[in-house]
Amino acid sequence: MKTGGKGKISYALQAINIIPLLFFGIIIMLLGTHWFTQCMYNEVETELSHVACNLSMMFDTIYPGDYELIGESSYQLYKGEYNLTNNYTLIDRVKEDTGLDITLFYQDTRVLTTLTGNNGVRIVGSGAPSVVTKDVLNTGEAHFYTKSIIYNSSYFSFYMPLMNSDGGVIGMLFVGKPTAEVDAAVQKAIYPLIVADIVLVILVSLFTFMYTKRFVSSLLQIHGFLQEVSAGNLSANLDSSVLGRSDELGEIAHSALNMQRSLRTLVEQDALTSLANRRSGDRKLREIVRDSAATGKDFCVAIGDIDFFKKVNDTYGHECGDLVLKNVAYRLRSHMHGFGIASRWGGEEFLLIFEDKNVEESMKILDEIMDDIRTLENEYDGHRIKVTMTFGLTRGNTEDVTALLRSADEKLYEGKTTGRNRIIL
Repeated sequence: MKTGGKGKISYALQAINIIPLLFFGIIIMLLGTHWFTQCMYNEVETELSHVACNLSMMFDTIYPGDYELIGESSYQLYKGEYNLTNNYTLIDRVKEDTGLDITLFYQDTRVLTTLTGNNGVRIVGSGAPSVVTKDVLNTGEAHFYTKSIIYNSSYFSFYMPLMNSDGGVIGMLFVGKPTAEVDAAVQKAIYPLIVADIVLVILVSLFTFMYTKRFVSSLLQIHGFLQEVSAGNLSANLDSSVLGRSDELGEIAHSALNMQRSLRTLVEQDALTSLANRRSGDRKLREIVRDSAATGKDFCVAIGDIDFFKKVNDTYGHECGDLVLKNVAYRLRSHMHGFGIASRWGGEEFLLIFEDKNVEESMKILDEIMDDIRTLENEYDGHRIKVTMTFGLTRGNTEDVTALLRSADEKLYEGKTTGRNRIIL
């Protein structure tokens, strides 16, 4: 009887609490809807601002120099020595990776854009909204707009000013996301919560708490990831739990990861040879130097140069020179696999870092590399072109990276001046 009484009391308490719980659930639902929407808007702003900042950095990295409009009757937009007019490669790639629309303005005029009119033609040459000109171009400050109208379409928009080296505002960079996509994402996430809250208030409250906790955690992880990438950490990791989400946050996480991979390829990989570029090679060398100082592991550094490479270019042309560089880079990468890294140091120079290898071991690998390159036949336009290489090899016996590179470079110079096609230790 007591047990039955307790059961009836429990049911009675649950019945008594249904109405206040339902009322409380509705309040939570309304507040949660507003909070969720605002969080989504804030996340969109964060996403757009980070993409804009990273895209600006990509422009500066790929096309160094100031923006300048050149021409008398037909104007062309240059950045440094690069003509950006009709060059949509970068912005189209970012749109493909992130799903966001991009526009580059010179002053208040669209020069490059992924936006198209009803006829499918890019809307270049059109002007920016007057409020944007006033808020961004005239003040030099970035602004985020919700539901701004661009050619009869509503966008969440982020505009940031573009500045030349003299500090003057030369134009703007726009990153936008259609309002319909954001609203659809908000509605898709909210409607299941409303239905579940009506059906079972208590479970809805528990579910809301758990979902919100996971949601906020995912937001913070994405935010932290984007902050690390924007700070230059292109090896930052995003938790698999965030990438495994099947909702819009999962899509944003994958977009952020794709953007990081694209940026890392652009920033760290040499476009011609697919080797690590100088920036990446320098960073790896510094890591190995620090590790060696802490563990006492051996390492060696070599700088190599293709002998008489200018003669190859002058005789057969730069396309042939590029072929030689690619073939040599492939051999270097193959021989260095498992022993260290090879990076393109500049022109026809390459940096080799031998991890956990002493001088004798490094010399043996270099001998094999030189033998392979001597026998390499570069076939171009009916010609079989052979080249040799000269290397300067130095033992990693100092924490001074500059001194290590100077030592290897001086030995390379000695090898070049004493006959080439040799290794100087």
